[in-house]
Amino acid sequence: MAGRTLLTRLDELCNVDVDDADIEFIKSLPFKPYNQTSNQAIITQAITSATNKPILSDCIKKYGSQGWETVFERVSVRICANNVPLIKGRVLIQTSPRHIHDDVAMVNQCRRFAAAFEEACVSRDRFAIKIPFTGSGAVASRTLNAEGIRTLATAVFCLEQAIAASQSGCLLISPYFNEIAAHFDLALRPNVADTALEHPMSPRIIQMLEAFKTFYTETGEEQPIMVIASHLSSEEVLAMAELGCQHVTVSQDNFRQLIASPDESPAITHAKPTHPYASLSTPERLQSLAQKDPLSATEKNGSAASLDTDYVAQNGKILDAAIERDSVAGKRMNDAMKFFTEWEEKAKQIIEGEISKLRLT
Repeated sequence: MAGRTLLTRLDELCNVDVDDADIEFIKSLPFKPYNQTSNQAIITQAITSATNKPILSDCIKKYGSQGWETVFERVSVRICANNVPLIKGRVLIQTSPRHIHDDVAMVNQCRRFAAAFEEACVSRDRFAIKIPFTGSGAVASRTLNAEGIRTLATAVFCLEQAIAASQSGCLLISPYFNEIAAHFDLALRPNVADTALEHPMSPRIIQMLEAFKTFYTETGEEQPIMVIASHLSSEEVLAMAELGCQHVTVSQDNFRQLIASPDESPAITHAKPTHPYASLSTPERLQSLAQKDPLSATEKNGSAASLDTDYVAQNGKILDAAIERDSVAGKRMNDAMKFFTEWEEKAKQIIEGEISKLRLT
């Protein structure tokens, strides 16, 4: 019998999602992940694999005359739909970064995604759509969630975005624990001994979770479930459970680190929470983080966000203004969208190249 690993421990502390669309990798995991998340980078890499070549070819034959974007949308849905039997919850795909300031375009793309999932026999309770959370993203999410197309607020960096995710009725929310740039620049990686206590993003995560706890307690309405993303190490992944995150989405590299590491920590004495906020309590040693914001240049005593402000009002302009005021959130959002746009452009080139071979242009 195999010994306990850190992945075993993580699975006992919170729900483990897989941040990858590689069907063979997902099959290789020792248990079913809860959700499967993806983005433009993950899907573009997936369409170049031998496993998915037949899917790409079929979608080009069927939809190539409609242009590369339709093909990319259809391929994304088909790849993720194939993973539904391998997970417990939902597969997730992401709207185009080119539409982040156009709520109508986002809504229309999400409706196309929903129709494609329906054609693939994936019910609405088995998928959700990731929307970069600008003001327009919040407006689009409010419309979509009201229609029963569930959304995840992604590229979340500040409390105002989290409040807007609640106000938009989002099912899920994915703050980035580290900025995208830190994955490529070692100088941007926080050098801390205690991730939960000392990482500069930890206070913002605590503040988001406590805001959702407050909303749930006061209204009884379900709040966005935390699916925290963008970790640089397996140590960071494990720290998310202590912060109170209900889900953590894990990359292939971090899965491998967790699987290769024996669990030598004391036995877990508490059960995984059955509800994300009903019994949420910030650990005593982390409670001071609710009053801190080391990422802010001006706020020394926690976030300036207000739980009473409607950040989706004025067609999302109030949220956009809050993101712009927060230099960290604004920069990290721009960096993330640049990264996803570059990967989407790679997908466009691949697909248009294949279309041209079939003389469908």
